[in-house]
Amino acid sequence: MGIRKIAEMTGLSTATVSHVLNGTRKVSKASRDKVFSAADSIGYRPNIAARMLRTKKSRTIALIIPSDESNTNANYFYMDVIMGVRKKALETRYEVVVSTYDPHSDQEASLRSAQVLRQRWIDGVIIVPTSLNEAQLGTIRELELPFVLLDRRSDVHFPCVASDNLTGVVEALGLFARCGKRRIGFIGGSGTATGRQRHAGYLEGMRRLGFAVDAGMVLLSGHYSLQNGMTCAQALIDAKADAIFAADNVMMMGALRAIRANGLRIPEDVGLIGFDDFDWMENVSPPLTTIKQQTFRMGYAAAEMLIRKIGGSEENETVLLDTVLVVRGSHGAGGDAP
Repeated sequence: MGIRKIAEMTGLSTATVSHVLNGTRKVSKASRDKVFSAADSIGYRPNIAARMLRTKKSRTIALIIPSDESNTNANYFYMDVIMGVRKKALETRYEVVVSTYDPHSDQEASLRSAQVLRQRWIDGVIIVPTSLNEAQLGTIRELELPFVLLDRRSDVHFPCVASDNLTGVVEALGLFARCGKRRIGFIGGSGTATGRQRHAGYLEGMRRLGFAVDAGMVLLSGHYSLQNGMTCAQALIDAKADAIFAADNVMMMGALRAIRANGLRIPEDVGLIGFDDFDWMENVSPPLTTIKQQTFRMGYAAAEMLIRKIGGSEENETVLLDTVLVVRGSHGAGGDAP
């Protein structure tokens, strides 16, 4: 059973059914819904090879993300992103291939997986690059495929979907200040564009508060890890920090361990706020105040943007998604959210 059967079921022509299934011509939403419903009811599966030969399109997109086995919380972040990408793909009859790369390999090789996917008739790529240096930007340009950057903003005008990292950090520092915190330390990373934006948010937040930035209170690590979070937090504790902002949830957990290992109370002695929010953070004592990203929406919006580009859009959009300051109990006493 195939296109002819679907045409009989819907009362549409075989040509219209073919255009819907192959995405080769604009068809009304009502007709598309009829075709997809009928196709699902009979378990229709297109012949991918034949469609590629006919249309030069596979209706397959790739999501390429960094893989770091030691950072299991990053996997939670990307699972939400993947669900968002798949939701949009299902709505538009695209398939999704997920590929990973080693973010600690040399910069030119780190996105080599994208070149492999290019040989598999991928129509477009959503990429989470690491540092966005010249080597990586060059690799992305050479794909000769529609692409969208996810969770990374570039100085070059590439299409991207990311969180408004700067505003989120500024709001978090304001919450610390309203709780009476003055010696606010920062632990984060410098290896990614996202890490640099969160650092910039810290500097901007301190400027707006009129607080001097002490270089000894800003600790940047090349790699987000529990151990680095502990080490950086210990240095801030030694420097008499009364609040710590951790630019990553793994670094935040390292900071939490260091604070407790020193016999200090959270938030009375040291306030703590981190980036990224997961359900289990409500069950820590005290519950952790964090900045929540719209990870599902990020994936959905990136897929939506990519599919528009596959369809011929030449607009290089930048979509910044709002973050939400989730106020619990680790930041300090009082200081309601803005």
